[in-house]
Amino acid sequence: MDPTTILVLGLLIAGVVGSILPMMPGALFSLAAVLIYFFQSPDPSILFVIFGALTSVFALAVDWFAGAVAANYGGASKKTSMAAAVTGFLGFIFLGGPVGLAFAVSLTVFFREYLIHGDQEDGAKAALYATIGVMGSAIIQGMLTGSVLLAYLVAYLI
Repeated sequence: MDPTTILVLGLLIAGVVGSILPMMPGALFSLAAVLIYFFQSPDPSILFVIFGALTSVFALAVDWFAGAVAANYGGASKKTSMAAAVTGFLGFIFLGGPVGLAFAVSLTVFFREYLIHGDQEDGAKAALYATIGVMGSAIIQGMLTGSVLLAYLVAYLI
């Protein structure tokens, strides 16, 4: 096995693990693996590259926006959900990955809904939905990054 294959496999495995563990950007590892494969492989599978890149980007979007969508289902307003998406993205970058994202989304939803309605229960309900959405997104991300790993193994063996 050549060093590029080992690096790509390592990053894809880190992508699956990182989708579930806090503080690891799993989808970014998967996307990096796909890009390294594309640029370093003498004859890359274009089908895998397209599938892997799109799936990794989708997994990243799920990571960033699942909490905001779930907050909306929990009764939060559209503006609160949009604010949660922005603060979730910032929390992911500045507060340390998925844990920072969940923390930023939960606090944003709770405080914004509390300020709008003056009701702690409504704010807590929306924040709980948002937190469940963020945590549930880890399962979805694990499945998506796992499918990229599986697709790479199929492409490698063919």
